[in-house]
Amino acid sequence: MKLDCKYITSQVFERTQERLKGVYRKTEPPTVALFYVGEDPHIERFIHLKRDAAQQLGIIFDVIRFHKAPLFQTFASKLRAVAQLRNVHALIIQRPLPPELSSASLENFIPAVKEVEGQKYKSPYLPPIGKATLSLLKYTFTHDWHVKNSDGDFFKKTFKKQFIVIAGRGSTSGRPIASTLVRYKIPTVITHSQTPYPELFYKQADVLITTTGKPIIHEGCIKQGALLMNFGYRFEEGKTCGDYQEAEIENKAGYYTAITSGTGPLHIAFLMENIVSAYITQIKKKTREF
Repeated sequence: MKLDCKYITSQVFERTQERLKGVYRKTEPPTVALFYVGEDPHIERFIHLKRDAAQQLGIIFDVIRFHKAPLFQTFASKLRAVAQLRNVHALIIQRPLPPELSSASLENFIPAVKEVEGQKYKSPYLPPIGKATLSLLKYTFTHDWHVKNSDGDFFKKTFKKQFIVIAGRGSTSGRPIASTLVRYKIPTVITHSQTPYPELFYKQADVLITTTGKPIIHEGCIKQGALLMNFGYRFEEGKTCGDYQEAEIENKAGYYTAITSGTGPLHIAFLMENIVSAYITQIKKKTREF
């Protein structure tokens, strides 16, 4: 059965709009700055989707672009300078970055309240892609997509005997999903390009979360009735493709996410939720100071 990601996405947007109504300031609208390095049309598609979602909510979305990789110090200095602007409420570092800029220390240049991707150590926000994963897990078992801080026991009990496999350990998907599930006491196994015979893990998985952007999954390597989530994307001949083809797995998977209009928009919806949370926190602080 195909999971209704469109429904959950619309619900997240509606809730985020309602939260924003009571604090929105025309003189200081929510503003996010996205740092992007390179010239990749596929990545730029995702940036456009983020911008479109932000505009729907009345969020100003600025892209700070470097066509070529700058020196680390140059990039970090620009990041710090923008992060210190009082009228910028959130920052996003578009990943993947060039190797010379790929450092977890970049988040140290962003105040915790503005680091909305949840990459910073002890961040006040869960990674949006992790929130999307939790929401889908809860929705599959309860038809309730809203994840609360008190849901730790629910996830622990529900998935105690479930074998959960994450295919891929990249900084954009696999790693933040894994860190989120750990916070909610959900044990996972991660496979990657160096894992011998990863198909053996896929075949045993009750929940298989794919993040590679490669055609790694087919009907023969998944368990009957498994829950299958795709977070890996690539473009071939102008079409969006995932880690599996729906037609191949739909009769074997118990539940699965669609490739188009699936987890991508849901991920973005939760990113917008984090941005609005950052904005609300900062506006309330300024109100108290005033």
